[in-house]
Amino acid sequence: MTTLKRALGLYATTAIVIGSVVGSGIFSSPSQMARDLPSAPYLLGVWVLTGMLTLFGAFTQCELVGQMPKTGGLYEYFREVYGEGIGFLYGWANFMIAGSGAIAAISFFFAQYFENFTPLPHFTHALAWLGVSENTPWNIPALGAIFPYQFLGRKLVASGLVLFLTALNVRGVKLGGTLQSISTTMKLLAIVAIVAVAFIAGSHVGHAANWSRVGTPGSTLVGWPLIGAIALAMSGAFWSYDGWGNVAYIAGEVREPKQTIPRAIVMGTVIFIALYLVVNLAYFYILSVAGVANAPGDRVASQMIFAVVGSGGAGIIAAILMLSAFDTTNSTVLTNARVYYAMARNGLFVRQGASVHKKFQTPHIALLLQGAWSIILLVTGSFDLITSMYVFVNWVLYDLMAIAVFVLRKRDPNAERPFSVPGYPWVPIIFVLFASAYVVITLVADIQQYQAGTQPLIKSATGIALVLTGLPFYYYWRWRRSKTRVAPER
Repeated sequence: MTTLKRALGLYATTAIVIGSVVGSGIFSSPSQMARDLPSAPYLLGVWVLTGMLTLFGAFTQCELVGQMPKTGGLYEYFREVYGEGIGFLYGWANFMIAGSGAIAAISFFFAQYFENFTPLPHFTHALAWLGVSENTPWNIPALGAIFPYQFLGRKLVASGLVLFLTALNVRGVKLGGTLQSISTTMKLLAIVAIVAVAFIAGSHVGHAANWSRVGTPGSTLVGWPLIGAIALAMSGAFWSYDGWGNVAYIAGEVREPKQTIPRAIVMGTVIFIALYLVVNLAYFYILSVAGVANAPGDRVASQMIFAVVGSGGAGIIAAILMLSAFDTTNSTVLTNARVYYAMARNGLFVRQGASVHKKFQTPHIALLLQGAWSIILLVTGSFDLITSMYVFVNWVLYDLMAIAVFVLRKRDPNAERPFSVPGYPWVPIIFVLFASAYVVITLVADIQQYQAGTQPLIKSATGIALVLTGLPFYYYWRWRRSKTRVAPER
């Protein structure tokens, strides 16, 4: 039987960690964060705090990876610790919301900047012939409205990117990993270059004093309003930091995964935390916190370079942001499909998803299914609605991940642990306490915003409801598995 090929080394694996995280968030999230929390010192503190918590989570996951270096990552850990029902719901959430939604959202971000170089069609006349317009909505009960006819040109470009990267990753994990290494290296060098331009060429407009300023007179927050503003800003930071655990999905294709994956996760996490801090220092240095908050279209990086070199830098920034989105889309396509492959191997997904290509030794059917669903989310425009629920669902799962370390330590205290969480038990305890508090605060805030009429639904609760839609599929696939003989897990 054809099996997956162990073809990825430390450099490619670290590139996947960085590429999965450093995408569109760092170029747009700071604007909304600055509107929520108009204080440069507090915002820089938020990036440090969320970075440290991300590192604590990374340390925690590394222990699980060392013990169970299996293709599928968190799906396999949850299946082992909590039972296959919880494991399945994690994989279902990844397919329905997290993985496929991220592919759709980031590829659309790529297409937005592609339009800086080539005008894209809007198909206005074709839509009018059909009796609709770009702003005609589709109303989804209990979820809200989506706008499938908007930005059809961008959606075509984004769909083309998803198809291209899916086909490339079908042809071999080595090829996908090599592309990831090259694109991540280029992306990091490009981001470092624009930061250098900001500090060197921008000295005529930048001020170090901006790092200690608030946005506007009278915008100082104290007490509970300050705590609420910090929580909102942290949500944006966590969105930008998210994706650090995706590399565990491909453990079955990494050489010496017990050592390589923990090293890659820790190295990659330290690199992107440092990068994010330096980038935000550059934003505030050039624009101030008020300028970051008011960047047109939340395009902070573009506004920063415009302030330094004028309109001549717009094309350069657009190209860098396209490279960043391309790199992150590739890493997300490469890693997430392995979750569905692992589920199919256990008889809990589309049966053909367990197939491995005889020539390329890749989970080609899982990759194709992922690509198809991502394009459906992309073309219908529903990814925008779904990804708004993503951070809350993900932090529920991260909480369960950290608790799993304690369960396994108690269940088998003498098991081999190639990587042990530094500072155990305090590091995972801090992570669990924070993740639990963050989940509760987010849920309460969502309920309050819904009751106040500022959002049409309780996003966090709806996200959980979407995950639970997987239960009928779980019971069906489990029943079907009982009727057929499934290939044993590799």
